Amino acid sequence: MRHAIATTVGVLFGAMFCGRVAVAEPGQVVPSATIDVGELSVLFRDNSESTRVLSGVQSLFNTRHAPGYDAFDPDSRGASAGLNFEHIISGHNDQANRFTPRHGTYTLRRLADGRSVQLVRRAEDGPWSMASTMTYTVVEPNAIDMTFRCTPHDASRFGKRGYAILFWANYMNDVADVPLHFRGVARPGGKERWVTGDGAKTHPDWNGGGTYHAVDAKPLDYDDDHNFKLNVWSYDYPRFSKPFYYGRAENGMVYILMFDRAYTRRDEVRFSIFKFKLEKFPRPAWDFQYVIHEVEQGAEYGFKARAVWKKFVSPEDCLGEYDTWRRSQKQRP
Repeated sequence: MRHAIATTVGVLFGAMFCGRVAVAEPGQVVPSATIDVGELSVLFRDNSESTRVLSGVQSLFNTRHAPGYDAFDPDSRGASAGLNFEHIISGHNDQANRFTPRHGTYTLRRLADGRSVQLVRRAEDGPWSMASTMTYTVVEPNAIDMTFRCTPHDASRFGKRGYAILFWANYMNDVADVPLHFRGVARPGGKERWVTGDGAKTHPDWNGGGTYHAVDAKPLDYDDDHNFKLNVWSYDYPRFSKPFYYGRAENGMVYILMFDRAYTRRDEVRFSIFKFKLEKFPRPAWDFQYVIHEVEQGAEYGFKARAVWKKFVSPEDCLGEYDTWRRSQKQRP
């Protein structure tokens, strides 16, 4: 029903925004916004009903190839979440390691281009004293671009280890194949090839899944008494060599998530998979992390990402999506 209403609104107002849905004036703060561009119909939400209803992408439909199939878990309104900022985690035992981005104000604002929204959080609205923005833009024919920026206002919150893990959730609907697929190496000195990350139980702190890091990255050290270890440790191998993954969904669909970086001395991206729902539904969480290696007070950090929701063609087609986007990023000033 929610998708049917969104589609009706798109028809009524499409002439005003060339296929983009207008639910508010540009710049106006809103609790939610539906944007129809190309093949996609995307519903974005703020934090005002969290944790019953999560912020970020509430629903994602490809109206051409799978019009009745939400990419994200339809089990309940609180279960449906994509590109949802879920955790900020330090290397120490801290009660704020769990779910703090889901609490407190995240304001949603429509932007003037008619196809973008921005979530804004002030430093004083969270226990980590970190201001942040997430800008989402729906791009023809089947992509959502995301730009994240953050500024820590109290580096001491991250203790002697100094790093911050910022974690995003994608709670998927029924999938055809549970693992993540990425270009990487399966062992030390191995050649780059397609490898799978299935969240195997091979680590003492395993709890329903795990995390993969880039070829050049190293595992993060964390305190023995850490209260949220499942999102801090990472597998030694396989490791990814290109910063993107894809997952095979039902109805012949594929979810591709790509990033503008893998590993630098300043920061890195990591991939996570968790399988808490598999006994009931084939619905894994295909997640990701952004790690700031040494938090500096007042410095700005961030990354760019693109999520693609389309008909699956082949692994090489997924690689082509990443290569095309990477070239477009290099061409921009």
